[in-house]
Amino acid sequence: MRFETAVWCLGILVLACGPEQDGPPCDAACAPEDTVCRARACASALPDEALRTAADCVSMPEEGRCLGTRIVERCVEGVRLQEDCGADEACVLEGGAHCAAGAACLDGGSRCSADGVWQACVQGQWRARECAAGCVETEGRGWCGAPGPTLSGTVRYARRFPDADFTGWSAEAEWVPAGGFLVASYQGATLVDFQVSGLDGRFSVRVAAQPREEDRIVVYAAGLGSAARVAYAVADPGQRGAREVTEVPGSAARIWSWSQSTRAVAGQGVFSIAEADGSGAASVFSALRAAWHESRGRYGRAGLPVVVWLGFGTTWSCGACFAPWPVTAAGRTWGAQVWLPGDGDAAWWSEAMVLHELGHWVMASHGTSPNEGGPHYLGVPTFPGQAWSEGWATWFSADVRGSPRYFDRQGGTMFWMDLEARRPATGAWTRPRPEAGLLQKLEVSEVAAILYRLGKGTSSRQPMYEALAAPGMNAAPWRRGYQRHQWRVEAGQLVDVARTDIPAPCLADFLDTMMCQGFPRWVMDAATEPESAYPYPSHSPLCQ
Repeated sequence: MRFETAVWCLGILVLACGPEQDGPPCDAACAPEDTVCRARACASALPDEALRTAADCVSMPEEGRCLGTRIVERCVEGVRLQEDCGADEACVLEGGAHCAAGAACLDGGSRCSADGVWQACVQGQWRARECAAGCVETEGRGWCGAPGPTLSGTVRYARRFPDADFTGWSAEAEWVPAGGFLVASYQGATLVDFQVSGLDGRFSVRVAAQPREEDRIVVYAAGLGSAARVAYAVADPGQRGAREVTEVPGSAARIWSWSQSTRAVAGQGVFSIAEADGSGAASVFSALRAAWHESRGRYGRAGLPVVVWLGFGTTWSCGACFAPWPVTAAGRTWGAQVWLPGDGDAAWWSEAMVLHELGHWVMASHGTSPNEGGPHYLGVPTFPGQAWSEGWATWFSADVRGSPRYFDRQGGTMFWMDLEARRPATGAWTRPRPEAGLLQKLEVSEVAAILYRLGKGTSSRQPMYEALAAPGMNAAPWRRGYQRHQWRVEAGQLVDVARTDIPAPCLADFLDTMMCQGFPRWVMDAATEPESAYPYPSHSPLCQ
């Protein structure tokens, strides 16, 4: 479980290194954007890596291949490369494996293919469906046969962003598309049709042939899994005031939804969710959808069914936190929960914070958490297990957003830090010391910065996701021998610190796993800086 407190103490990045400490960079002769040149130059400096990449290419199809929906893998001039597709792209094989713009899809969507085949989006890929009546397309949605009366429109919500100086939230809210929301059409209590809104917020649903005053369009902050069931959602716990996370929400708990008359939506063409209507919950759902699809795309399978609890006026004993605790509430059984504060800080606007909590969900779904929890402070090193867990979560947030800047608002104060520059808004950045060893205390942001540089040092972050789920990261005892600690905090100080005999993974185990899977040594050393900072020995990882 991850705890957040209100007290805080305070293109591709070219990562080059040569075979010798003081020698020229191995890729000095390569253009920064020439990934093939850089990989060949640096691999040739390390014979083992040159042999490995050559062996990988022997088994590679000539046209390359797709790993899931978002990763392209191919060999160029004897060098095995992986490339991540962009947010609106997907890997396709036509004409050789490549990222194609506009090929990404959201589960629940449908379309007519170029040759008239009815297709549905299943697990992020378009798949043909039987349709004897012929495919009919209306407003970007495919139907099997004539759909009858339909209503098309766009869903949007009001959202606030950090201001220019990152000192607070913007004075004015902006309208942004509500992509990936469930949009349902009702006549009275009868469901007529539902669809998942596109990334641009557009939707098209059937409506009743005989319209009535009670006809409604309802938008839900919920997303579908592979079985066409709700797999993730933002929900109001139906409880107000200060609450304990151990409380099970009662019958008042509900998935966030917004309802407007069908007639009004038809007249305006736009379904708008204003700030006063709870658009903060819509903002949280947008981050949840991004995390869920990123996780499924990276691992090829869904994570734990997850609910994010957000009630305006509701605060939690942990601040903002995550736990893989099953609960039956808001209409279904969830495998994991996230709790977000609904107080005056309006932290629901912090996509960075929401995705951080969901980074813990990714680790719980596909890896193993060290389960070393407790308060932690910006600029203050903490125990290796907690530093690894929190650092991963912060990096995941940065990776999904495509930004090294983390930001949040707590206790009335906005703060931020830049992982790429290793720079906090205030105070100092605490670096590791080589003489302190691999199991030294680490600042959470330093772990995230190392991971950020690892991810930016290659054209794909897939090896990092694969390492989290690798057998070596999910079987005790771990190779570096770290054991979990327990402690309490009094007046900002750690007290009753005790080391248990329970093994736990840490950053060094993760780096071992990456190196044992063939991660480039020059990228690893450039990220950890073993001679001056974190003394990870990339030349001698512990492999099973």
